[in-house]
Amino acid sequence: MELFISVDMEGITGVTGPEYLVPEGKYYERARRLMVHDVNAVVRAAREAGAGRITVNDAHNLMTNLPLEDLDPSVELISGPVKPLCMMQGVEGHEAAMLVGYHARMGTPRAVMDHTYYASLVRRILLNGREVGETGINAALAGHFGVPVILVSGDRAVGEEASSFIPGVETVVVKEAYGRNTARCLPPEVTGVLLGEGVRRALSRWRTMAPLKVGTPVCFEVEFFTSQMADQAEVYPYARRSGTTIAVTGKDMLEAFHALLTVLQLGRAPLL
Repeated sequence: MELFISVDMEGITGVTGPEYLVPEGKYYERARRLMVHDVNAVVRAAREAGAGRITVNDAHNLMTNLPLEDLDPSVELISGPVKPLCMMQGVEGHEAAMLVGYHARMGTPRAVMDHTYYASLVRRILLNGREVGETGINAALAGHFGVPVILVSGDRAVGEEASSFIPGVETVVVKEAYGRNTARCLPPEVTGVLLGEGVRRALSRWRTMAPLKVGTPVCFEVEFFTSQMADQAEVYPYARRSGTTIAVTGKDMLEAFHALLTVLQLGRAPLL
């Protein structure tokens, strides 16, 4: 089978706060090593379970965090910041997907670095009336291409979020948050084993997992933190506004997702 892996950083083994997440951060290089650790643990287990082609998409921040030379040499890496499918670039044509190192949506209590795309921009996002985070959005986007998301790893909060949105998904908990920047972390030697076990369980039943489909037309509602952000996003020709919330609709998940990316970029544009 052909496997797609989208890798974020907030839910990676041992990562607990903002100084891990950006290149200028004190612990960023440590986070990169831990990110490689989690990815390679997943890839090794997938290979042992019989996976063929494996594509890894670097899905955090500027999306250039994973050093190709440190990854399992059997994978192909998608690296770089401008991608039409963002965190899910390359998912088309694969038979299953895994979301590694993911985090809970904005406002989730006891969740490491909870946010939805941009922590200073988005209060919440609704998909067809249901509040979602990046996990749910990306699972629905994968579903548009007929690809089921079969595993999600991160803290306990994102595991619970994933299970509530993706029927039958395998979850791997690598840490338990006390607050947004504090967690009880399992060591890499332990999480490597847990990730491997989770991958093997997921791949043993991946054929029974159905792609996540959402009803059409597809509507996203983005509640911004300030009216200025909504002012900027409202210029999107097909936007509908209510207070600080901007709604956009597409004929299917892909069209609606591109509309979502557009209003997010408009909303975060710097003032001139």
